[in-house]
Amino acid sequence: MTKTSSYGRWLVCAGALALLAACGGGGGGGSGGGALPPLGLFPPAPPPAAATHRLEIGITGSGRVGSQPAGIDCTDRCSADFSAGTEVVLAARPAAGQVLVNWGGACSGNASTCTVRMDAALGVTATFVAAPPVIGWGDASALSAGGASLPKTAIDAQGRALVVWRQIEGNPQVDRLWGSRYLPGSGWTAPQRLEANAGGVRDIRVAIDKPSGRAVVLWTQLSSVTGYDLWALPVDPAGGWGSPALLETGTGIVGNASVGIDANGNAVAVWSQIGPATRFSIYANRYTPAGGWGSAALIETNEVVGSVDGDPAVVVAGSGESVAVWKRSDGSSASLWTNRANASGTWTTATELVPDTGTGHSIGAHDLAIDAAGNALLAWGQVDLPGGSNQWESAVWFKRFSAGAWQSSNARVGAPFVATQALLSTPVLRMNAAGAAVVSWGRLDNALMAATAAPGAAFGADRAVRAAASQALASLPAVGVDDATNALVAWAQGNGVGTSDLYAARHTLADGWGTPVAQEGTDEIATAPDLAMNEVGNAVLVWQQFEAAVGTRILVRQYGSGR
Repeated sequence: MTKTSSYGRWLVCAGALALLAACGGGGGGGSGGGALPPLGLFPPAPPPAAATHRLEIGITGSGRVGSQPAGIDCTDRCSADFSAGTEVVLAARPAAGQVLVNWGGACSGNASTCTVRMDAALGVTATFVAAPPVIGWGDASALSAGGASLPKTAIDAQGRALVVWRQIEGNPQVDRLWGSRYLPGSGWTAPQRLEANAGGVRDIRVAIDKPSGRAVVLWTQLSSVTGYDLWALPVDPAGGWGSPALLETGTGIVGNASVGIDANGNAVAVWSQIGPATRFSIYANRYTPAGGWGSAALIETNEVVGSVDGDPAVVVAGSGESVAVWKRSDGSSASLWTNRANASGTWTTATELVPDTGTGHSIGAHDLAIDAAGNALLAWGQVDLPGGSNQWESAVWFKRFSAGAWQSSNARVGAPFVATQALLSTPVLRMNAAGAAVVSWGRLDNALMAATAAPGAAFGADRAVRAAASQALASLPAVGVDDATNALVAWAQGNGVGTSDLYAARHTLADGWGTPVAQEGTDEIATAPDLAMNEVGNAVLVWQQFEAAVGTRILVRQYGSGR
């Protein structure tokens, strides 16, 4: 083969180089024949890598910073790489009780978000601090699911609070005991069921020792074949909800109950129960953190057929002594009785405290309170019919307990309400640690009244917190008082459209009672308010609110004094 023909083969072979790694030369001899050296194939060079820049975050205080696009999410210090030119939105989320005071580094100001463009490595700081004290009412929030009712609340000196309520659940549906605790800086805990009994819960009571934060919850529950039993659980400010315990093993049904607690967590419960024969009697039991509940014991010995001892109230001094008051009635007359126990729980002999003086005299419901020094105060409703008159005088009366004894005389709170009918609601009484007191009650004309008393002194003139009106009061007042005798009272009242609204008013020594303020803005039923206030004036208000979509729920609002 000639060189020319061989060259022609080279051209053909060269055309195939795109498919073959090498191509051989001519098959025949001749000086022009030979092989084409192997030729390697190389992929195209990759594009240059995209540039990235690092974003570093530093956090002071309690809060979280996240980003969009994702990459940043931390509560202390973190970093992430983002492509050059990316716009990153940082969002600050303060922990409960905290606020964002400022951004730093590549961000500034204190808006909840900040946008940075990643054209270079950047650093950003976020500083969170404790939120300033809220002065006035905060927003209402729901604590429970639908089907909740009858909330009770308490608050301690540090602002820790608890709320307990009845919650319908199960099949068949019955009322269970549920609760939530408020921890400053963290907010309200997730609601939880507090007992595991099969029957329904009826009444609930709560007591708290404000300085220590120790509390006790007391309730009656249909937990045996004989009827309602009495249960309780302790609440520790650090450990939370304790275990439920049965306080009595009697066969008779339990009526009303009351509970108090001292600074060491020792509690005393007093209740009415059918027994030991066929009438309602007054029983007591004592709890210690070390030993739990003791045995139920009678604290009165009345066994007159036809008479009933009921509606007990008990208070416990910080040092552990307790005082109980209850009503004894026989169908035609009623009187108030009392007993007291020392710090070890040993009761004395029951004695009559406020006697019935005749047919022109009737004793109504009562309330009992105690201060830090162990001085107690009793308030009760009473109606009297002066001789030769058809005008009943309805009023609240009071009596003091100090130095281990009740004063001999009774005194009236303000002027009586005079009418041809006698009607007075249960007075609601609260005392602060120093002994100043506030009492509030409803009258026949739908006025809501209140009066205050300095420590150890008589009550001043009663004042109308809510003036007489055609719309009826729909609840008892809920009352709280602080160490300066600033007070709050909350109540439900009819609104003319067949439901009820919730109102509250505030009292100061300088200005008296302020204008009532609506606490919710719906046309649905708001009722069953309860209120607790600590010594610096911070308060918790809870109530039962109907909502068309879910039924009745427990709502809460908190009041900040700014102190």
